[in-house]
Amino acid sequence: MSTKKKNQEKSIVESLSGRAREVWLAGLGALASVEQEGTKVFKSLVDKGEDFEKRGKDQIDEIYSDVSEKYKEIEGKVKSKFNKAEDELDENLQELIHKMGVPTQDEIKELTTQVEKLVKKVDALSKKVDKKEKTDK
Repeated sequence: MSTKKKNQEKSIVESLSGRAREVWLAGLGALASVEQEGTKVFKSLVDKGEDFEKRGKDQIDEIYSDVSEKYKEIEGKVKSKFNKAEDELDENLQELIHKMGVPTQDEIKELTTQVEKLVKKVDALSKKVDKKEKTDK
């Protein structure tokens, strides 16, 4: 083989070897770019995730606040209706008891007071009668 041919082959091998190295370096460069861009994309996704989480929490807080307000309104209405029904029931029971002739607490207190007065008077009269009987004997 001639030197010219050997030089050509050597030149081709060197050229291919240089090209292979360039391809290898381009691949490494692409990998480095992907890694760098991947980090940027990852950071961007984390930021978007934090924003999404905050919006979701804000929405949940708003819904909770609305539900709490509605609950308090309904609770107030229910208590009001319950108190009204309770008052009506008390009135109806009092009326029914009165119709049945059962005395009220006030009437019982009044009667008790009168009975106590009568007992005192009877005791006083009984003492007078006892004294008179003793003097008559």
